[in-house]
Amino acid sequence: MGPSVRVGLSKREDDKRRLFLVTAEDTPDALIRVLGVASVQQARLRALSAVPEGQHMAIRLEIDDQGDARAEALASRLAACPAVRGVGFGWR
Repeated sequence: MGPSVRVGLSKREDDKRRLFLVTAEDTPDALIRVLGVASVQQARLRALSAVPEGQHMAIRLEIDDQGDARAEALASRLAACPAVRGVGFGWR
């Protein structure tokens, strides 16, 4: 298993977050592509981890909750990203 990346930011207990689990190709630009989609969708990133798993990368994004419609839109955009192979999301 290769190196992993983990970034955590401070969290207040009353903050509601959405958790997105993304499976992407393990390519040099996969993580930046996923982060680019989150940025364009104006998702406020609170925590990030990315771990290589075989030929794929497991990416975990925690973002501020902005409602069901925004979460579904972000999941849809992430799924459409060329490097992404799967997306799941729920509450943190």
